[in-house]
Amino acid sequence: MNAAAEETSLHKALRLGGTLFLVTAVTGLVLGGVERGTRTAILKARMADQADALRNVMPDAETFKAVDVAPEDGTVVVTGAQEALKGDARVGYCLTVSTKGYGGPISMVVGLKEDGSVSAIRILTHAETPGLGARSAEPAFYRQFDGRTALPLKVVKGAAGAGDEISAISGATITSTAVTAGVNAAEDYWSRNLKGGESR
Repeated sequence: MNAAAEETSLHKALRLGGTLFLVTAVTGLVLGGVERGTRTAILKARMADQADALRNVMPDAETFKAVDVAPEDGTVVVTGAQEALKGDARVGYCLTVSTKGYGGPISMVVGLKEDGSVSAIRILTHAETPGLGARSAEPAFYRQFDGRTALPLKVVKGAAGAGDEISAISGATITSTAVTAGVNAAEDYWSRNLKGGESR
């Protein structure tokens, strides 16, 4: 092969390499922008879900004020707390809890009134089986916790009898137990750290 032909082949290879680099760079920039935009949208949606959950578990509150949470280890932990206020008066606390369900982590908000009773709970996120554990996010299950004062709570198969019993979702006892453990953990954290309005 002569020198001119080698130079032409080299130019073609460089041009092809440059074109591939340019296409790859532009594609990477576009995908990065889409990912950033998607991440922002997901974060906004999660914040809106959290705000809705706070209003649902503590409907008497007008405002919510973040409270520092002491980090804890374990499979069921309180990850956040909000003081629920009506005017200047505290009406309770909303605690965000992470617990381990059958399909993975379950994030939930537990509302506790000043007397320690459960105002309400809401499931924020879960990876439970549709038609089984996913039913923990349905009112038929989570409304069982509303107004409960006999804590800690326990899960029973079949109809709940005593004031401290929660009826398990049929076929999803692990999920039912995980959610109940989350409520118990919230009440325990509240009684150790927030009861009476003082972070300890």
